[in-house]
Amino acid sequence: MEITAGIACGLKLADLPEEYPVRPTSVRSRRAFFDSLGTLDGKVFADCFAGSGIMGLEAASRGASEVISAEESPSVLALIRKNSARVQRTGITARFHLIPGTLPKSLHVRVLPPRPDIVFADPPYAASMSLLEALTGDSVFTEWASCADLFWELPDFPCDLKPPKAPWHLMGIRQLGASRFLLIRQQS
Repeated sequence: MEITAGIACGLKLADLPEEYPVRPTSVRSRRAFFDSLGTLDGKVFADCFAGSGIMGLEAASRGASEVISAEESPSVLALIRKNSARVQRTGITARFHLIPGTLPKSLHVRVLPPRPDIVFADPPYAASMSLLEALTGDSVFTEWASCADLFWELPDFPCDLKPPKAPWHLMGIRQLGASRFLLIRQQS
């Protein structure tokens, strides 16, 4: 894995061992995704199913002031922690918040991380649509992410896409690189 742009551009990161069933967003899709967002200066970026952590690390390199990574595997979370420290040694000042566990369950705590501006989700494909329904149907997540754009990476196979329930609204589907993303946000 390598950071593609920003302060830490070109930084090689420790990879997950091959036995971990993590499927990082492709380099082409990652580059297209972040290029479509423009500047991240001062933004809070949340990665709901962090996996390798590359999306949050890329966001930090591109100027995000805070990065929130939720991951249920303790050993994968340890790798994200290690790579976050490597990225910070390049001069990046982003604060990293690592959340153990799965969302939305792990948000049901006393102190929530900062409210995100951008929420990225690349969940396990087999459960993608049920996870989308659970996350957008959770009142704590909905309140926490009330001002955020939610980007949901779609599986690379046909799936039963149901519109999210209010207050969430599907704003469109974007093809970025080799991946398709739902853009979902809340409307009053």
